[in-house]
Amino acid sequence: MEALPLTRDDVGGLAESVVCLWLRERGWRILERNYRTRRAEVDILALREGMLAAVEVKLAADGSATMALEKIDPVKQSRIVLAVTHYLSSPALPEEPEEVRFDVAVVRGVPPDLRVSLYLEDAFRPE
Repeated sequence: MEALPLTRDDVGGLAESVVCLWLRERGWRILERNYRTRRAEVDILALREGMLAAVEVKLAADGSATMALEKIDPVKQSRIVLAVTHYLSSPALPEEPEEVRFDVAVVRGVPPDLRVSLYLEDAFRPE
């Protein structure tokens, strides 16, 4: 049987898995993936030593001239902040974090050779 081609959503999910593994290797505990509200979403919520990181994952092809970070405009940022605010008030939160920051992970490559090529801590701050 012939394998079906991967969709963009499939590759996006694989990119998020790569970032989750990368974070775990650095001592982060993954709390949520694709946490959604009706109007907002954050790709990954991770906790380490009282710090909650809301991580937006962007996929960029090797040699791509466009910067994946440009896709995180003020509207996208506000939706991520909204999702995190909702999460912080939800019973799903295992412990109250001391700090919250908004990170961006850029993943490059093609399956199965995806890798975190850039990780920006505190990439943006809520207005």
